[in-house]
Amino acid sequence: MTTGANGRVTGLELPASDLIGSIPPELARLSHLETLNLERNTLSGSIPSELGGLRSLRTLVLGVNDLTGSIPPELGDASSLEDLRLRRNELSGAIPPELGNLTNLRRLGLNQNLFTGSIPLGFLHLQRLRFFHFADNGGLCISGSAVFAEWLGRFDVYDGPLCNEGDREVLRALYEATGGTTWTGSDGWLGEGNLAEWHGVGTDSLGRVAEMDLSGNGLTGRLPASLAQLASMTSLQINGNAGLTGPLPLALSALSLQEFAYGGTDLCAPSDQAFRDWLAGISSHEGTGTECSPPSDREVLEILFDATGGTDWTNATSWLTDEPLGDWSGVTTDSDGRVVALELSGNNLSGGFPPEIADLDQLRELDLVFNRLTGPIPPRLGGLTKLTTLDIGPHQLTGPIPPELGDLSSLSFLYIGWSDLTGPIPAELGGVTGLRWLDLGANDMTGQVPTELGGLASLQLLHLDRNRLGGSIPPELGNLAQLETLSLRENELTGSLPPELGEMAALRLLYLGNNAGLSGALPSDLTGLAALDELHLTGTGLCAPTDEGFQKWLADVGLARVRPCGVDAVSSAYLTQAVQSTAIPVPLVAGRDALLRVFVTASSATDEGIPRVRATFYRDGLETHAVDIPGSSTPIPTTLADAEGSLAMSANVTIPGSVIQPGLEFVIEVDPDGTLDPGLGVASRIPETGRASVQVEAVPVLDLTVVPFLRAQDADSSIVEIARSMAADPDTDEMLADTRAMLPVHGLDVKAHEPILTSTTNVSRLIGETGLARRMEGGTGYYMGIMPERVVGGQSGIASLGGRVGFSVADPFVIAHELGHNLSLLHAPCGGAGGPDRAFPQENGSIGVWGYDARGGGALVAPHVRDVMSYCGPPRWISDFSFARALSHRVAREAGATAFAAGRLAAPRRTLVLWGGVDEQGSPFLEPSFVADALPSVPRAPGDYRLVGLTASGDELFSLSFDMEELADVDGWSFAFALPARDDWAGALESITLSGPEGTTTMDRTTDRPMAIVRDPDSGRLRGVLRGADALQARAIAGGLLEAADATGVAAELSGMAGSLEVLFSRGVPAAVERRR
Repeated sequence: MTTGANGRVTGLELPASDLIGSIPPELARLSHLETLNLERNTLSGSIPSELGGLRSLRTLVLGVNDLTGSIPPELGDASSLEDLRLRRNELSGAIPPELGNLTNLRRLGLNQNLFTGSIPLGFLHLQRLRFFHFADNGGLCISGSAVFAEWLGRFDVYDGPLCNEGDREVLRALYEATGGTTWTGSDGWLGEGNLAEWHGVGTDSLGRVAEMDLSGNGLTGRLPASLAQLASMTSLQINGNAGLTGPLPLALSALSLQEFAYGGTDLCAPSDQAFRDWLAGISSHEGTGTECSPPSDREVLEILFDATGGTDWTNATSWLTDEPLGDWSGVTTDSDGRVVALELSGNNLSGGFPPEIADLDQLRELDLVFNRLTGPIPPRLGGLTKLTTLDIGPHQLTGPIPPELGDLSSLSFLYIGWSDLTGPIPAELGGVTGLRWLDLGANDMTGQVPTELGGLASLQLLHLDRNRLGGSIPPELGNLAQLETLSLRENELTGSLPPELGEMAALRLLYLGNNAGLSGALPSDLTGLAALDELHLTGTGLCAPTDEGFQKWLADVGLARVRPCGVDAVSSAYLTQAVQSTAIPVPLVAGRDALLRVFVTASSATDEGIPRVRATFYRDGLETHAVDIPGSSTPIPTTLADAEGSLAMSANVTIPGSVIQPGLEFVIEVDPDGTLDPGLGVASRIPETGRASVQVEAVPVLDLTVVPFLRAQDADSSIVEIARSMAADPDTDEMLADTRAMLPVHGLDVKAHEPILTSTTNVSRLIGETGLARRMEGGTGYYMGIMPERVVGGQSGIASLGGRVGFSVADPFVIAHELGHNLSLLHAPCGGAGGPDRAFPQENGSIGVWGYDARGGGALVAPHVRDVMSYCGPPRWISDFSFARALSHRVAREAGATAFAAGRLAAPRRTLVLWGGVDEQGSPFLEPSFVADALPSVPRAPGDYRLVGLTASGDELFSLSFDMEELADVDGWSFAFALPARDDWAGALESITLSGPEGTTTMDRTTDRPMAIVRDPDSGRLRGVLRGADALQARAIAGGLLEAADATGVAAELSGMAGSLEVLFSRGVPAAVERRR
């Protein structure tokens, strides 16, 4: 804070100061304030309109917060403003024209919000503005007219879209598609000037195309479907261009044309009735009178390519060539050459959704996920009666879901999530009786959940979360006997939970959180959900009955986040190990120290200090521990919120881990000496009667093997010392500090693996090599590969989700993050982390409740800090949600695992090592296979993938059905097996094929991808996984073809390794056992 000579406040600068709550309007009383900087905090609510009264204010910086609502027009009265920055908030609506009154403004930052509309005309008065940022909003743009172009030309920096940028690209596409270089008139076309200067183009006040007259201009070829993106165009005249051929794009019907002339061309009108009705409704229409014949599959694909920016696709192999359609990337055809599947996910498709796709009448699968399609979903898709899979999210699709999709009688999978769809959910979807998967989440749909959905007897997943659905949950959903996942979270649902939901016998996951209008006790019928693994009801008024029967059922649910009925949501004491909630208790880890916090509150303000507190702990009815907490001079707070937000305002003591055991109970006596005035209303006992029970879960110490990788061409041996240090003292080593502090562990058993020589720094390959080591060695517990960050670069970590393998750079946070993935944690929704957990309770990825960091004497962690599983921060901590879920995973997956590992009787034997996965591009791959002595490991259950080994004559040697492990932090999947090898396989194996939903890949005797596995023949421990030239060098030195004295590079590293080594070599399919020492 700064003051002027008169003592009046002139500056208030509190950036990155952990501020929470709303901006107080009382700041407007600081009438001499010149600078207000509250950037990089967690402020919420709206911008106070009162700030507009600060006539001396020159700098207002409120960026990087969580502010919502619109910009108050009153800010236009702050006439001295020179610098206004509001970036990275959640502000929305139109930009108020009153900001055009800020004639002293030099810098304006509106970027990364949710603003819509266009920059007001009055901004032309801001003649001193030099820096203007308005990019990355929900639809904010600036006029592309000549007057605005001149104004922008005076800026030092501006960043944001012109309203007519899309129109310019459409006109470029028209020029290229219709032979623009040979047009009769093309003045201005493809230039950087105003569009109104382009021959035949008229524009509106935003510079958008309003009319186009290219009649008799020598246009040839087909009209591009992207013309439909000229949303402001009301007149289109292309008559007299005899070279124009083919059908009028169906997408044109989205335009509100008043005049349309295409006579004197060879264009035809599609027979689609809705399109012909549109033509008939144009007041001035001059056509050819020619009706198109149905398009061929090749013509439809050409239209799709044109309409969705095919020249910018990530993969367009063979498209628009004369090759068979089945050779076009992403296209599958049947024996007659008809298109049966389109799989173009993540392929950079953009533009409108071409209705012509509905003419692919043999189509069974349509997968367009992770592209950038805009506009409405064509109702004509409802005519694809053979379609089984419709996967078209996330996009930027708008408008309602067409009721016609209810005619997709063969559909089993429907995903239209994460778009901008509005309107109600069509009741007609309830007639698609074969649906097994229905995901409409993360849109903006309204209305009620249709009761008709209760008739989808085959449905296994129903996601309607993150919409604005209202009303009550229909009891008809209880008819969904096969449903395994039901997510209705983050809507506007009201009322109580229907008892009929207890009839969904297969239900495993129930997500209803963040529906504030849901209320009441859970019906006892829910105890019929015997398969339920997770129950998430935070942010609702629902509560769990406290009777013994219901509580016993609830205890058997793996993760239940619901408060008990009849218990004050604001408890007066709790134990915390990393994080705790006053509403929904977080279970504790047995054997780990915990901080007891007792919240003594008074009914009115007082100067009395916090009194002495006595805590007594019990287990199995017997007292196990008692402790006195001395009083303090800190005045007794009057609210729990005040008490919980400061260690000084609660009575605290560390309870040793020996006390924290299953069956724990406690009693708190407040002011046992009776020194306080009873009139203060301080509770003398917690709980008032009986004992408070604490959920404590016993888990084994975390078994972790750290695998240091050395890059063959640039070995950095420092990573070996880091691994050894982690193993030598895991309870204090700094590299494991975040793991100990945040994750639900009470001890670490860390072993340092011998260094493994590698040819790669790609994290996806490194996790595969880490998994290979665990598989071939018969390893137990978790394996974490590590490398110095400077060597890896780029992606810093990767882990198998809910699995036992990960890779991390040598960084404490990244190690904890990747182990979190191993403990089944998905990403928290912040920082662009891929695949965020849809059940995570805070949209901004914050921990939401108070955390506690026991390091360095102990400190609280504020609720606004981001979760360890997000990509935001630092600082970062673990949320109650993540801690509870990770602990639930450990209880379910690790119980008895140590005893099982210790009792294993299997011995290494001759195996065929098979490993590979699905890469980030969604393509299956196989790594070279090996014959090696290893502990056998085969798939435990069948799945979506299959490995088949064949002889040269096509006889099957083996066939495995399995599911892969999903990878977190990158898109991908992985597997590794050691299949017991039979003697008659020697020399007989000709090919290995991996097949699955993403396609097929094969290795055979012609595959030439040299790879060498280096290991200790006595222990079986891996010492190297080498590729390409490195593998050939390893083979040479092991075979005596290269003298150690002459060794360089990888060979030198191998020569320097202690002990005997064995080199296994393969180019893909092992012809026979090739091992050298």
